Amino acid sequence: MEAIMMPVVVLGITGVLMGLFLAFASKKFEVEVDPKVEAILAILPGANCGACGFPGCAGYATGVALEGAKMTLCAPGGPKVAAKIGDIMGVAVEMPVKKKPAAKKPVEKKIAQTGEPISASQEFIEKNKRMLMKFKEAFDAKDKEAYEKLENLAKMAKKDELLKFYEEIKSGKIVPDGSTPVAVAGATGANVISATKEFVEKNKRMLMKFKEAFDAKDKEAYEKLENLAKMAKKDELLKFYEEIKAGKIVPDPSTMTDAVAAVKAEVISATKEFVEKNKRMLMKFKEAFDAKDKEAYEKLENLAKMAKKDELLKFYEEIKTGKTVPDPSTMADTPVVKEEVPKAEAKVGDSKKQEASYCSTLGDGLCVPEQNEKTKEDLKKQAEPPKTPEELEKDKQASTYCSTLGDGLCVPEENEQIVKQNLHQEIDK
Repeated sequence: MEAIMMPVVVLGITGVLMGLFLAFASKKFEVEVDPKVEAILAILPGANCGACGFPGCAGYATGVALEGAKMTLCAPGGPKVAAKIGDIMGVAVEMPVKKKPAAKKPVEKKIAQTGEPISASQEFIEKNKRMLMKFKEAFDAKDKEAYEKLENLAKMAKKDELLKFYEEIKSGKIVPDGSTPVAVAGATGANVISATKEFVEKNKRMLMKFKEAFDAKDKEAYEKLENLAKMAKKDELLKFYEEIKAGKIVPDPSTMTDAVAAVKAEVISATKEFVEKNKRMLMKFKEAFDAKDKEAYEKLENLAKMAKKDELLKFYEEIKTGKTVPDPSTMADTPVVKEEVPKAEAKVGDSKKQEASYCSTLGDGLCVPEQNEKTKEDLKKQAEPPKTPEELEKDKQASTYCSTLGDGLCVPEENEQIVKQNLHQEIDK
């Protein structure tokens, strides 16, 4: 009996001691819970749906009481639960009012405008379309404050050209779409510059810059462009600058037709080979003559005279009579005519010439060509007057510097390269 009772007593004492330890531990390590958390948890529906963004209702109660979460997040509880939470927290709760989506305004269909467009270039319209359209919309809506504000901004920025087109809009003109060519009223062959389609395509940027500067009365800008063209000897470009000054416009190359080929009866009598080699000089002369630029074409004549280009001078005279320079690609090859000389006569003539020129003067009838030829050259030099320093310098240039224009004229290579590099870089800016 004693053997049974001892284990029971030991187990009983152990159980009592463990109970006392657990009771002490629960009191010692007890975590204090905010009464507000328990109060909020008690009024929540207990759905643990997670719609509030917290892990269950207990998490939401802790978030509201301790973390400052919104008191209107319980969807199942609605406004009533939110109001009770507010009472516990001592704060008045206002439920957010759901706004109805605003009715979409009917989109107004813009009717295509018709009328005379402003005189701006396509490039200018593309660059300033937003400002031009804003001004037109404000002016059409009679919003004086808005369009006067745009005018003042343009004045402050010294955008005189923009102000000019604002005035045109006020007069009833429209702003055309910059993506399509601008059709300017009266833009016929009579009031456009006389340049070819090829020239306009190649120099459109410079021509448009000059026109914009001239229309804006920016004297400094357009005179700078003129000086650059003069330094680069772009006489044709200067000619069209003058036409722009006279009120002519720069046409859109896409609306231009190719130049009509010259009629055969009116072309100069040069061979295809000569035209190919000297086309640039011939064209420059024709352009200068057609533009009545006497200084330019006389300069070309003088250069040809100095270089003893008699054939070139001959065709210059033909151009003066109204003949044109043909396109070498449309010309037929000129057959080379060989002069046939009777062989017998040629031999007799050659032998007599040799006897007269190269016979020895020693009285022995022997021929010594080398000695006699040298004597002839010495006599020729003695007969000719000595050359001046200027003539010697010209000869030196002629033998040292070869023109790259294909016309045989002398242009110092170093100077030509420097001028071309500097000026073409400046023009392309």
